[in-house]
Amino acid sequence: MRPSLSLLRTTTFRLALAQAGIVLVFVIALLGYVYFATVGQLNADSDLLADQEYAALDRAYGEGGIRRLNQEVVERAARQGPLLYVLAESNGTVITGDFQQLPSMPTAAAERVDFNFERLDEDGNAVRGRARGQVGRLLNGPILLVARDLGDSALISGRITSALWTVALFGVVLSIASGLIGSWLASRRVEALAATAAEVMSGDITSRAPVRGENDEFDTLAIAINAMLDRLQHLMQVSRTAGDAIAHDLRSPLTRFRQKLEAALENPPNVDADREALRIALEEADSVLDTFAAVLKLARVEGNVTWRFERVNATAILRELVDFYEPAAEDEQRALKGEVEDGLYIFGEPGLFTQAVSNLIENALKYTYQNGRVEVRAVRRVDGRIEIAVSDDGPGIAPEDRDRVLDRFVRLESARSTPGAGLGLSLVAAVARLHKGGLHLRDGLGGQGERKGLGAVLVLPAMANS
Repeated sequence: MRPSLSLLRTTTFRLALAQAGIVLVFVIALLGYVYFATVGQLNADSDLLADQEYAALDRAYGEGGIRRLNQEVVERAARQGPLLYVLAESNGTVITGDFQQLPSMPTAAAERVDFNFERLDEDGNAVRGRARGQVGRLLNGPILLVARDLGDSALISGRITSALWTVALFGVVLSIASGLIGSWLASRRVEALAATAAEVMSGDITSRAPVRGENDEFDTLAIAINAMLDRLQHLMQVSRTAGDAIAHDLRSPLTRFRQKLEAALENPPNVDADREALRIALEEADSVLDTFAAVLKLARVEGNVTWRFERVNATAILRELVDFYEPAAEDEQRALKGEVEDGLYIFGEPGLFTQAVSNLIENALKYTYQNGRVEVRAVRRVDGRIEIAVSDDGPGIAPEDRDRVLDRFVRLESARSTPGAGLGLSLVAAVARLHKGGLHLRDGLGGQGERKGLGAVLVLPAMANS
């Protein structure tokens, strides 16, 4: 009983009940319309005809008394027509007419009457029918009944009414049955999704919701849930990797920090050596603090912080950055070149945009060999977006690793000896997502050899320059 009770509480079953109610109301309305259009109209016509005939006989009675009325009833009853007549005394004894006894005794001067009757036809066979008309007491007591034989119309109306009630009952039953079936099918799909959620909550992050390929709303929901679970699994994997990476990257500076302080304490006092130890320890502390600052910055970009966006002159910022880094590049025997189109504007946060491009330039200068090249190029693409490409001719990154290095704390083995926490590109990617754009990695300026270099392409929506 428990599954059935849960089924009765489902939304689909409630919708099925609502549908059954709508069907019932519709069928009742249709029944009422058909009834009044057939039986109602037939009754109205019968009432009108019977009333007119009753009035005519009442006038005949007023003009000629009971004898004249009796004669009129005899003559009219002898005709083969739809009207039926009965003339009776005040106590109900039939004087003449189509019936041997009154179907109904009047309680008022005139009243409507609807009755079933049985009489003999010309061959002496019993004939059953239904009639509708008027019965009443005339002046001085005689009773007059005038009714119309409904004939086959009554039978047809009865069958129509019965058929409509049958259809109404069948429609309601069918609606409830279809609702139960639909509820059962829907509940199975929902139970499958709930089972997936239960498995994930129990620790099986690899569990996925079933997709039947029917392209219905449940498949759409299952696909969305699976995409969410894929993202969650990826973030969990990144978190695990990040924990290992940050532990590895912080262990070295902290170890050196402790060794320098320990050595300074163990050795005899020496002003120059002690100051040098403190200077190195300070550098290592700054390295740790820089790592934490980068983590906090990335958390703010990816978190729920509300950034104040404004119209940003990307052309001016990019050219300033090229001018700023060009002397440092020359000192490190590297060539930095900028090619930035005029009139490039974005809608964003100027500080984050500047930070993102700075990270790309610093990353390119860091991993480019001496006498290498770094180019900063910004253009408006055909699709209207702005493309900012920072390319170098350094060792580059293998295609299979390019997506992975955009995650937090991911550093390739070849970069472990280089200072850094592996947050530069992940911060740029987060800034790109915040600005409804994207970061893509491709080959750089190295050509077709082993040193293909790296091209980091930041694509952002453009804003009108006016």
